[in-house]
Amino acid sequence: MQVDHAGDMQIFYPGDTGYDDERSGFQTGLRHEPQVIFAVENAQDVEEAVRYAETHGHEYAIQATGHGLTTTTTGVLISTRRMNGVEIDPAARTAKAEAGAVWQQVIDKAAPHGLAPLSGDASDVGVVGYTLGGGYSVLAREFGFASDRVRGTEKVGDVITALEFELVEVDQVHAGEMFFDAGHAEAVFEAFHTWDLPDHVTPTLTTLGEVVRVTYASTKPFDIDHLRVAPRLSEELSAKPFAEAAGKPLPPHTYQGDNVLLNDLPLDALHGVRKMAANSSVPIFLGIIPLGGALKTEATHLLKLISPRLDVEKQHAEVFDVVRSFVVGRSRNFRYAVR
Repeated sequence: MQVDHAGDMQIFYPGDTGYDDERSGFQTGLRHEPQVIFAVENAQDVEEAVRYAETHGHEYAIQATGHGLTTTTTGVLISTRRMNGVEIDPAARTAKAEAGAVWQQVIDKAAPHGLAPLSGDASDVGVVGYTLGGGYSVLAREFGFASDRVRGTEKVGDVITALEFELVEVDQVHAGEMFFDAGHAEAVFEAFHTWDLPDHVTPTLTTLGEVVRVTYASTKPFDIDHLRVAPRLSEELSAKPFAEAAGKPLPPHTYQGDNVLLNDLPLDALHGVRKMAANSSVPIFLGIIPLGGALKTEATHLLKLISPRLDVEKQHAEVFDVVRSFVVGRSRNFRYAVR
């Protein structure tokens, strides 16, 4: 059924030029198969799209960038990528971002005022979806969850059309990374586990195929000597603008991932998940984020897994089973192509 519409909003149907581009997002392994796409540009367009879906008994889904796509729709897709306005209030130290805005837009507009958002390690992720999931930023242990900074929302039904949130006074950060050959993984994992971590430092430990990567960031200086337990393929730590520590976009690709929150992570369990992931029948990139600091949660660690293909639930479950006795929940962030 064609939409009776007299405004400027673009509407796409299967077979239309632009339909495939509009329904496609960062996740290339899954794509929505909607009967109709509303390419909304403002809250009034969203209201029209929601009203159409409800009137005709269709489910509807929202897509800005498509990073966190888990379930596809065959009903109505509300594409918010054109709703990407960002406003900064330097005096109040707040930002207001529309439904389709991405973090790079906020970072660029906040930086001239000596301000920064609590964005994550990929600057092309959508502001709203990331924040509603909690938001583990590159400075999470120092400033807490991004969701804790939300001041207000604007909605049409269940659809958030704009989000207002606090910024932090950050001009430069001390940040960098180390890369090790995976042959040194045992020593690196043990050093990471025994690191007497200052509350203001936010690190991650990640396996990436044949390498192990450690990242770290804080607004204050800190020492990384404890991590130099094996030859580094590369090493970097310096003071830099926040934008340089906020992560770089990756090209769209196929991937599936999930996570668990843990109330403890003993060293033997840490080595256990490392070995299980490394010996899996599918490629699994493993990530460990220590929590604590300003993150008010009962969990001590977040364990995330991601693979460059779909249908890997069984293999991921085998890794999670190693720490099943410590699992206390799951983050809404870091869930990709899973139900």
